[in-house]
Amino acid sequence: MRRRFRQGWSALALAGAGALASPVLAQGSVSYVTGGIGKTEARAFERQMPRHALAIELLEHAGRAEAFTGDAKVRIADARGRTVLNAEAGGPFMLVDLPPGRYSIVATLGRARLRKSRLYVRQGELARATFEFPAHTD
Repeated sequence: MRRRFRQGWSALALAGAGALASPVLAQGSVSYVTGGIGKTEARAFERQMPRHALAIELLEHAGRAEAFTGDAKVRIADARGRTVLNAEAGGPFMLVDLPPGRYSIVATLGRARLRKSRLYVRQGELARATFEFPAHTD
């Protein structure tokens, strides 16, 4: 099946630091923004979280610390198992606009595959999913 991708531009406002342009991507009716590389951009994504239905955070253990990671593949399926988003993260954050409902998410980095089997998106509330990959996964 061939999927269509739409791309536009959205400004993510940074308090006191100007604006950061980040591409708004879409698959079907689901739109999302991905990125968050570096402290300044990560703060911008954290500020934008309440404006979206779902915030996905991707981390990789790096010794005793956790490091943000990019390039993870993220697949979101609805309650019927239909894929609504299948994308590669462009950084440690994905902010996704989904209609209310129950979803499952699979995040893959290298050979590691992590799953959240029941995630509920509710109208007007931010749903969050954090994936913590083992060290040296990528």
